[in-house]
Amino acid sequence: MLTTCRNNVKVQVEGKLRSPMKRAFKSLIAFALLAPILMSCSVRKEQVTAFTNVSLVPMTDERVMKDQTVLVKGTRITEIGPSNEVTMPENAIVIDGAGAYLMPGLADMHMHMRDDWLSTSWPVSPLNLYLANGVTTIRCFGAKGTSLDYVLRWRDEINKGNRVGPTIYTCGRQLRGPVKDPQKSVREQKAKGFDFIKLYSFLSKEEFHEAMITAKQIGMYTAGHIPFQVGLDGVLSEGMDEIAHVEELSWEFVDFDRDKNLQGEDWLPYVFLTAYQQYKTSLGLDVETLRQRYGENISAVIRKLQSAHIPLCTTLALDDLIIQKLFKAEAFLARPENKYLPQWYVDAFRQGKEKHQVQFRGGEDFAPFKQAIDRILLTELKQAGIPLLLSTDAGTGRMGIVPGFSIHDELRTLTENGFTPYEAIATGTINASRVVKAMIGKDDFGTIEKGKRADLILVNENPLEDVASIKELRGVMAAGRWYEKAALQEMITPGIPITGAIQNVHEPDDSFKTYIDVVIGKGFPGNLPDDIESITVTGPSGNLPIGKDDFIYIPQMRDFWIGIPRSPEIGTYTFTVTSGDVGGTATDTQTVLRTIPLPDASTFSPTPGAMLRSNTPTFSWGAVKAGVPIYYRLEIYKQRGGLVYSTGHVKGMVSHTVPDGVLSPGQSYRWRVRAADGDNWIKVQNRSHSEWRSFTMANVASSCPFRLAVIGYGKNC
Repeated sequence: MLTTCRNNVKVQVEGKLRSPMKRAFKSLIAFALLAPILMSCSVRKEQVTAFTNVSLVPMTDERVMKDQTVLVKGTRITEIGPSNEVTMPENAIVIDGAGAYLMPGLADMHMHMRDDWLSTSWPVSPLNLYLANGVTTIRCFGAKGTSLDYVLRWRDEINKGNRVGPTIYTCGRQLRGPVKDPQKSVREQKAKGFDFIKLYSFLSKEEFHEAMITAKQIGMYTAGHIPFQVGLDGVLSEGMDEIAHVEELSWEFVDFDRDKNLQGEDWLPYVFLTAYQQYKTSLGLDVETLRQRYGENISAVIRKLQSAHIPLCTTLALDDLIIQKLFKAEAFLARPENKYLPQWYVDAFRQGKEKHQVQFRGGEDFAPFKQAIDRILLTELKQAGIPLLLSTDAGTGRMGIVPGFSIHDELRTLTENGFTPYEAIATGTINASRVVKAMIGKDDFGTIEKGKRADLILVNENPLEDVASIKELRGVMAAGRWYEKAALQEMITPGIPITGAIQNVHEPDDSFKTYIDVVIGKGFPGNLPDDIESITVTGPSGNLPIGKDDFIYIPQMRDFWIGIPRSPEIGTYTFTVTSGDVGGTATDTQTVLRTIPLPDASTFSPTPGAMLRSNTPTFSWGAVKAGVPIYYRLEIYKQRGGLVYSTGHVKGMVSHTVPDGVLSPGQSYRWRVRAADGDNWIKVQNRSHSEWRSFTMANVASSCPFRLAVIGYGKNC
């Protein structure tokens, strides 16, 4: 907790459970969407926080202002001045900044989000990792998920103070190419409330043109790759607002056929192979030689960009990471921050199946060449005064970039390539806010000025002397909410990995229940279920009257399950588990209640009690009509026992053939069908399921004609 707080409030911290909340704050927890919300010291909107005696790095220009006081009220900076002149409001929360430097929070202006960020896939929520590294603003350049509504929901919840995390700006679904109706896609994203349009490499000239024309008509900011069929000249003539990577410019030097009859992903291997063949004689050359060899081409590109004054995202520390992955694999795996990567990524890397291992296989020597060209481009862009945006490409989970930590790698890359610390920091503060203004009309962060959003970092050393000092922070303020170093460290300390889910279930007797699943991740070292001491679930109206002993434990799935009569309330649910002095939290939101009709048992095959003689039996059922896409799941259990086989949730599936070897001769089983409105158990909001139906597998030895069984055909009976 904050030792400098005058109104000390105990809060719950993700990963570790601290002292229990006072009853008066239970209603706050009920609305917490990523417990804990560290509203360090007061929940009153009018509370003032005062940073006193600080050396101020306002980033309005390159200077340090000694012995300043900064007042924050709500989410905004309200006053700045010498400490001996600013009047301290009564009951202000005072943060003594003696000996420290106060600077604006940083923005990662090109990153990605995933719908599994808050699940057991990630040891710690990347939202927490960003804050713990001083990143108070993120801009999503494309999210992963069947629906991207979760990004908008997280954005709005953070803005309202109901979720911990940096301020989010986001595009909608990337226009990758081919796109059936670019104009419709652009208009739909505008209507949904996304902040900009992301255009990708595989768009045709026609698709790109239609998207750009529509975006301009409706006032949508556009940013993205340079599509291979369009080229830089086409991008600039169409007026795209921003280029997504510095590295995009390097394809301008490759002599490939932009009119080649290719679609989608087929463009990348073609262009990559063409570039490798073209530059083969330059591989291994030093930077200065490459600068001389390609300087004329680079200068021509820079002149075009100068005329357009178009900003570019950096994302260049990734080059260093690629080289480490390709040539120093063990050193890459030993990076301390890699403990925050999903285990599935680490497994893929060890198996040689990681993205860049696959992309560069057989052409590993192209990686150092690419790094050198990108560095030359970076320095030329800087000298030409072209706006650059601090960006890392983190968040996909597929490239080994750790969210939050990567921002410091990017700052280091800039200062190693001719940027002063001030210039490097400006890419993630001043420049970032200016681009957001062009995007949505608000330039309200990036500098410490009255009226700006209170995104602040308190660090021990002068960041204008060394950007590495930003890693040694005392605390971070994100939109007026203060997190001191100890709280930040606790936020990123891996606790018990859990995933929680709420579902509205239509039962075969035509009743409705709330199903709750709390799944313990494989990273939990204890014995299940005994070492889980408590389970609490908080819904929109407060704590549900259930505890660990009310749950049924399903060992195969590491799942604590309970069914409660009646449908769930609309709103967010927080799941908390404890084991000793550690704990874990997860959230799930019930956004809609709908009735999924019960599967019609009269359409089922096989019939109840059937004797099945095929080792690969087919099960079928009639489709359910619910007005939304329906995903079906076939489940087969032992007659008196656990799960034997199940499919995933498959859209529109009305039959399924069970593979050979799953079902045993002579055994009896029961089966049912689920119908749901999501493609996996976490995303499902509403579902129904049929009654159980039984069947028996024939005993091959006695069921088949003796002659066939003897000569080896029994398995096909």
